[in-house]
Amino acid sequence: MLWSVGAALPAAPAPAAEADGAAEPKSARHHPSDHRHDRDGGKTRHQERKDSPEGDMPGSVESLVVWGEGRRNATTDGTGSYVVKAVSMGKMLMRPNEIPQSVSVLGRQQMRDQNLNTVDDALKQVPGVNVNFYGDGTAGMTARGYALTPQFDGVPSTGGLQMAQQFDLAIYDRLEVLRGPNGTFQGSAPPGGSVNFVRKRPLDHFRAQGSFSGGSWDHFHADADVTGPLTASRRVTGRLVLAGTDRDFFYRDAYDRRWTAYADIDIHLTDHTTLSMSATGQKNDTTRFMGLPRAADGSDLHPGRDSFVGADWGHTASPMYELGGELEHRFGGGWRARLTGRHRVTDTRMHYTYVNSAVTTRKTANFVVAHSLIQDRYDGADLYFTGPIHAFHRRHDLVIGGNYDSDVMTDGGATQNSRVNRGLAGLDIFSPGISSAIEPDITTMYREPTRQKGVYGSLRIELLTSLHLLMGGRISFYEYKYRNVSTNAPYVVSLKNNAVPTPYLALVWNIVPDIAAYVSFTDSFTPQSGYTPAGRLKPDLGQQVEGGLKGDFFDHALNVTLAGYRVVERNKAMVDGDLGPVCGRTGTSDCYRAAGKVRSQGAEVEAIGRILPGWDINASYTFNDNVILKDSNAALEGRAYAPNSPRHLFKLWSRYRFAAPEQTRNVWSVGGGLTAQGSTFGTTRTVRQGAYVVANAQVGYQFDPALNVSFNMNNISNTRYYQRLGNIYYYNYYGEPRNVMATVQGVF
Repeated sequence: MLWSVGAALPAAPAPAAEADGAAEPKSARHHPSDHRHDRDGGKTRHQERKDSPEGDMPGSVESLVVWGEGRRNATTDGTGSYVVKAVSMGKMLMRPNEIPQSVSVLGRQQMRDQNLNTVDDALKQVPGVNVNFYGDGTAGMTARGYALTPQFDGVPSTGGLQMAQQFDLAIYDRLEVLRGPNGTFQGSAPPGGSVNFVRKRPLDHFRAQGSFSGGSWDHFHADADVTGPLTASRRVTGRLVLAGTDRDFFYRDAYDRRWTAYADIDIHLTDHTTLSMSATGQKNDTTRFMGLPRAADGSDLHPGRDSFVGADWGHTASPMYELGGELEHRFGGGWRARLTGRHRVTDTRMHYTYVNSAVTTRKTANFVVAHSLIQDRYDGADLYFTGPIHAFHRRHDLVIGGNYDSDVMTDGGATQNSRVNRGLAGLDIFSPGISSAIEPDITTMYREPTRQKGVYGSLRIELLTSLHLLMGGRISFYEYKYRNVSTNAPYVVSLKNNAVPTPYLALVWNIVPDIAAYVSFTDSFTPQSGYTPAGRLKPDLGQQVEGGLKGDFFDHALNVTLAGYRVVERNKAMVDGDLGPVCGRTGTSDCYRAAGKVRSQGAEVEAIGRILPGWDINASYTFNDNVILKDSNAALEGRAYAPNSPRHLFKLWSRYRFAAPEQTRNVWSVGGGLTAQGSTFGTTRTVRQGAYVVANAQVGYQFDPALNVSFNMNNISNTRYYQRLGNIYYYNYYGEPRNVMATVQGVF
């Protein structure tokens, strides 16, 4: 992916701060140099300070960056808007209509309006994204038929999103989601796209906020967020966020308990240099529920929505912590450098049961008891330099950098089935009576380092005032190896790919100042972790072509995007739903097979922002047609390959506030939304479901600027549907029945 700064609307002059790159001082009182009168486009720095609503000293690294880029602040907390001024995922702060790919940002205001508290719930609101529940607080996220991969404050990670515990949403300012390959900044990854998790940063003034929610099935959530200066000069600022969830589920015998703490300190070492340090910890204790079975022919058994299949003692415990750091310096001439690092550790213990035989007419089946231990240690670092180059009487922009990503997993698992223990055969699926004392001994542990490093660069060339050529790419180095820790065996290099290029090329044309047309081409490279019964799959290679229109309307209050895309990928891994979890080194993992060649193509429409005073909207429609073009099984050619990926997906959220923006007392608001999707199939094609629609509603009342209450009703029509489909044994999960949630929010 290639993004770069300076693609501003052609009629607008470059801001003064952007021209020489010097960061603004904190305040005139402490820093008289604030009154310098460098000029660009006829406006002085001091004039721009007085015009700016953020006229005081930057309160975070991100704000410091923004200071020199024409007030393009990517921060969403406190803006009161669904529209973001800029997106930070591409190293440069760019407006959404300057980015030649599909990008959506879910900001703090929409999270607050919809009472979103988990990453899963948040990503369900993003256009074209499918969230597939795993029954223990984790999920799998896909877009365009492919998995999404994470970035954390711009640092790419090969793991940590799919089937992984996530921190409470209260610690994040926004989620930036790019759909389509992101090879330049992500490296090796599926062509589904990237999710950049951007943490909240400290402010340079005091603010405290919090919320408490309570609703159906004893669902409670609370969070508190305090930020402000830690020194009189405001050169040291801090933020502390605490959050907790204590809930039962609509199905029996299931609960989720998690507690999160996050702290961040920003130190403004000089007017141009800022150091940020953060620490996050979370404790998780969640029921492990493998979902409902289906009939042998894949049809629905129609169990009650409160049904729980398996032993009620199944659980996942997954404590996790993360340390992060960031150092940024602004040079002269508009250049800056940023170094970011992260270290996360997750320790997971799972003990649970699942069905592994067809359910009989008497609702009995054979069971498996599983025991797993997994420790993931993620380490990552990203360093880049960026700035303008002036040539041929035009300004061009360059980004050069490199990053490193490591995931060292130490894991082991063991199972006991009905062939070994006849007491697990022919049990009532709803009340199997399996003792928790049956906990298979883990005798083999593996250590599996996955490491990736790469160098990247991008150049944005101004061909004309309204026409820009973007070109760049990345060279990636990837290695996966493993060793048997239990036997102290040497490492075996399972995958190694050196100097793999992922180029990127794009054109952006501002047809008129507020409407841009674009076309882009990019490659993807994906080492695959899946196994067939015969061994590990080879990496797949893909290419995407995308084009579309992006527009800003109502003085940048509403963003509209229309995009079309086509992705072709070879050697794509697909879950072999006809086989049980009998693959991998231990013979307990899901089996995959190579599809040979697959294609995903479609169109997306998104509108987000304010269409009238007080009326906010986020609406999207996605059409995705993914098919198998070539497969060893000719009967599958021409059929869809991506499970739980509907051809038609419509998402809407809208909220109206019955008052002028300046009125902050005694104000009513109403909100509503719906999700409508077409038919889908599960990991086994015989498991299917038709189209469905789920609608939600909200009523809110703002007593005064500091206190707001809201009442949400979800699934108003009590639609009965599966939020995820699996195979005939497990991974079939009902969506929530009608439920309510009341929330009190305060800001001080």
